[in-house]
Amino acid sequence: MKPNMQSTLQAVGVLRHYCGYPHFVLSVAIAAENPDRLQNIRKEVYLPVAKLCHAELANVEKNIRTIRDVIMRNDGADLLEEMTGSSCWKKRTPYPKEIIGIFAEYFADELKKENLLASKLP
Repeated sequence: MKPNMQSTLQAVGVLRHYCGYPHFVLSVAIAAENPDRLQNIRKEVYLPVAKLCHAELANVEKNIRTIRDVIMRNDGADLLEEMTGSSCWKKRTPYPKEIIGIFAEYFADELKKENLLASKLP
């Protein structure tokens, strides 16, 4: 059975006390709902997250980079290889857009069931 997103994040050291935790989870949910939003990530992902979380856009971006860095410090390359089937993550750190996209694709079914964004997006 595939683990859920919360337990996967916990396994790589991303706990709820990080400021970026809700920013990352909402970004993944937005991308899962419509992956094309990642093409204009600032406007179509980060801005709605900033509004929903009552945060500054720059803080959302910074906090998501922090989450990405924590993931990569804690065996994230192995996790991403498992999620994507590619070992390229051992050679380079993914951009925030890439890690959001990977999580969105991997957990799309879970996120759709939870309907995390129901009536929250502007």
